[in-house]
Amino acid sequence: MVYLPTCHSGIRVSGHLGSGNFASVEKGVWVSSSGTKDVAVKTLHRDAGDANRVKCLQEAAIMAQFHHPNIVLLHGVVIYQDKNISLVMEFLNGGDLSERLKNRHRGNGVDTNTPLVLLNYSIQVTLGMLYLSEKGFVHRDLAARNVLISDKDICKIGDFGMSRELEDSIYYRSAGGIIPIKWTAPEAAFYKKYSTASDVWSYGCILYEIWSLGEKPFSSLLNNE
Repeated sequence: MVYLPTCHSGIRVSGHLGSGNFASVEKGVWVSSSGTKDVAVKTLHRDAGDANRVKCLQEAAIMAQFHHPNIVLLHGVVIYQDKNISLVMEFLNGGDLSERLKNRHRGNGVDTNTPLVLLNYSIQVTLGMLYLSEKGFVHRDLAARNVLISDKDICKIGDFGMSRELEDSIYYRSAGGIIPIKWTAPEAAFYKKYSTASDVWSYGCILYEIWSLGEKPFSSLLNNE
């Protein structure tokens, strides 16, 4: 049985970060007996339905098992009286790695995506993936957009799942569901066989994104090709 930490009170929402079909993510502050923390609060829409509530709790149960410097940390779960759910996670103020790669100068006129910095990103994602593999977890949606980053260039693998809009340019609707086709290994795309090996394929796509400064893999192909 996995213990789910709870955040009973003290969450103050301060800004909107993003929203999707089933949930929204807000920036907030968590005030607890140990002090204050900047957090990202993912809250299901009230009409998300019971099936998505179960999926949200399953996501929390998975995240609660992870404690690694290159994995997004779950602080706790809030379950409201109307059964709605929020996940309270650490907030990383650098956005996602995909956007960081494209935003090379960050306002100071200096190209900060040097080979050494790109190598550092690559190594940090490797360490996070190695940890997930050792825990027996297959991510299934590894991509630069799902790697969050701090203003000190610390990379952390995360997955905001239901909070993300399904972009036609990224996700492909197949007979087996919606998948990020250009990041998905062939055996996973065609036969739904996900494994550490299929995550390694996706990691190769992340490396392409990193060293091409944010270009999507297989960008010359349409999703159905």
